Amino acid sequence: MTALTAALSIACCLRLILFSRRGAAHRPWASALAYLLIVAFGALAIAPLLGQPAAAGWAQLLINIVFAAALFSVGGNVVELFRPASDSRPSLILRILRRETWI
Repeated sequence: MTALTAALSIACCLRLILFSRRGAAHRPWASALAYLLIVAFGALAIAPLLGQPAAAGWAQLLINIVFAAALFSVGGNVVELFRPASDSRPSLILRILRRETWI
């Protein structure tokens, strides 16, 4: 179970690292969120190698499976994770992630 959790974490890290904007605008808040997710998933994958107790229960495995499926379905675009089905009224988190300036 630990190996599967680590493999899913590494897959999520690689998907986020290999994301390409393809000419779209740079969004600092979305980049910061992607960076934090990369660090968190990387720590989850590396912790067992360093002898640290890892959160490798069934719950963590299920969370990783669902998150990996969502992340791969949007091609690694963290902004798309928070996009509602109808774009008529975007959520607060989506408005923050779409901002192009920090202040």
